[in-house]
Amino acid sequence: MMSVSVVIPAYNAAATIGDMLRALSCQSNAPADMEIIVADNGSTDNTCEIARSFAGVTVLREDKRGPSPARNRGLRHASKDIVVHLDADTLPTRKWLANLIAPFSDPSVMLAAGRTLCFRPTTAVERYIAATGLYEADRAISRVPFPFVPSLNMAVRRNAALAIGGWAEDLMTAEDVDFSHRLLKMYQTDIAYAPEAVLFHRVRSTLPELAALAWTYGQGVASMYLRYSDELRWTLLTTTRIVSRLALCALAPPMLGVLRSLRLASSERVDFSRCHYLWWRGFFKGFFNVYYGAKSRPAPGR
Repeated sequence: MMSVSVVIPAYNAAATIGDMLRALSCQSNAPADMEIIVADNGSTDNTCEIARSFAGVTVLREDKRGPSPARNRGLRHASKDIVVHLDADTLPTRKWLANLIAPFSDPSVMLAAGRTLCFRPTTAVERYIAATGLYEADRAISRVPFPFVPSLNMAVRRNAALAIGGWAEDLMTAEDVDFSHRLLKMYQTDIAYAPEAVLFHRVRSTLPELAALAWTYGQGVASMYLRYSDELRWTLLTTTRIVSRLALCALAPPMLGVLRSLRLASSERVDFSRCHYLWWRGFFKGFFNVYYGAKSRPAPGR
């Protein structure tokens, strides 16, 4: 059986990391010599104490902020063939790990993705995220351009991850897009998808949290356009199309609100449209902030 290191970046995750580690300790058909590494990213709560209370869990500290430095800390410490990543606010099902590493029986497989579902969506925002499939790997791995594996449910060969230099520590978001792109480019391989490797994710639940998340996603996409300008092009025509799309999104909530008062639209549809507009407004604010901000800054030495 393949040897596995599980690396979990964590920051102030005391509310969720215990449940995640309990689920991880109950995995069916897990490798006997599996190592579990929590890379704490400077938590100020009792995340570390909770993690250390689980037998066999190694807790490392990484003071450089960001998920990439934390994952790199775990990657450098890992000693097994396959490195598996999940987040501290997720819940793996009992056969998650066995199913996620199964594709690596094929020596050509370098990178694999599991299936991520939203955990008990109850608020309008949670339902919106679940409906849009924000974390669904089957969409991410088939995306054009830049297919990728979401980092909260990923497995990768350790030697391959080290060969590309690990995770880009200058990226605070979209680091999984960058990581996947560099690895796939080096090894000229496809992403393996393990749909039975199911993981539940506790997603954002309020409108301000959704707006903040959208902002960071927009920043991440802009960072990729700047980082890979020879492969990605953002044009004035693209900007025009986006502004038009955003305008239509802005009109939808009040129009649907009127229809709801006439009992021609459901409250759920109104909530979805409101979340949809908030998402795209936040996303493009974040994008333009990074993309055009970087373009307007003078080159070093000028």
